[in-house]
Amino acid sequence: MKIEWTIKKKTGHLRPKLHYAITLEDFEIELAVPMVRITSTIPKPPDAGQHYVWPGTKECGKEKPEEVYDLSTPSHKTGHCRETLMLPMRPGNDYPEAEVSFHRLRRAYEEALLAAYANSAFETRGSLGMSSEAKRHFAPTVAAQRFLALVEQAS
Repeated sequence: MKIEWTIKKKTGHLRPKLHYAITLEDFEIELAVPMVRITSTIPKPPDAGQHYVWPGTKECGKEKPEEVYDLSTPSHKTGHCRETLMLPMRPGNDYPEAEVSFHRLRRAYEEALLAAYANSAFETRGSLGMSSEAKRHFAPTVAAQRFLALVEQAS
């Protein structure tokens, strides 16, 4: 699994955005590992759908957000996800929670991956033919029919 992220903030009263993409490797997709979801420590600002925040209002570095985001891995059916999360304004533009949370997501996913890998592959084959008892019972009749068929062909 590969996780890439970028935090960008435009000049002005616009909130920073965390853009991330997660891509599963082919062997991970083949193992059909279920999606893994964690509760991150990435703060979710009030009115997270709003792209701006005015000075002196909302978070602007004065309040700690009460909510955090959930992060999840992509489905093995798609193998890829791309998300954008709105972040609260901070004076220092420092968001260490992003890296910490992605490490936690990777660790949780690797546990699920190891569990899937432990469910090893196998193949079972079988074959049954006619039993000796049945062969002894039918042999005289089958032999007689074959012998008569050969005699008819010869005449």
